Amino acid sequence: MKKTRMGIIMLCGSLLYGCINNQNQGSVNTGSGDIQQTQTASGPQIDVTVNLNLNDWYAWGGIHGSPNGNTVTLNGRINTAGYVSDNLDRNILRNKTVTLEIKNTEASEFSDGRLIKITVNKEDRLVQPLNVSNLVHGEYVPESVKRIEFTLPNDFDGKLSFVFYQADLKNLQITVTYR
Repeated sequence: MKKTRMGIIMLCGSLLYGCINNQNQGSVNTGSGDIQQTQTASGPQIDVTVNLNLNDWYAWGGIHGSPNGNTVTLNGRINTAGYVSDNLDRNILRNKTVTLEIKNTEASEFSDGRLIKITVNKEDRLVQPLNVSNLVHGEYVPESVKRIEFTLPNDFDGKLSFVFYQADLKNLQITVTYR
């Protein structure tokens, strides 16, 4: 009798453990080798930050860019110049928030405090950063800003440009990520 009770208790415990374990897995085997997963998350959503590769970008207007992954070092005394890509993956980047981390601004000289202008699409449409309310001359992020965030539009066509005006860039570093 004791052995039978112990067996029933162990069997119930195993069945209960199996039910709990199946509920926590959140997957169903369809029999075809495919597994469908259902995930339930609670708490704050986690944003994943991805590096934006700058190696295939090009410089224009006399600026010299030395890319290394998602960081570019810019040099040159220029009137108007920039660093641009016109073949970014629009399907991935549409509506994404891009972040620029800018270092070594104090070594460079910027006319009227104009650090950088950001434009998108073939028509070079001006982008208003999310974290900068007052642009110099209505276009340029002030040189005191070290972090710039902006959202690419839902009609993003693959072109993103960083434009500089009357500047002497000396090892200005820009690191680009998106989420």
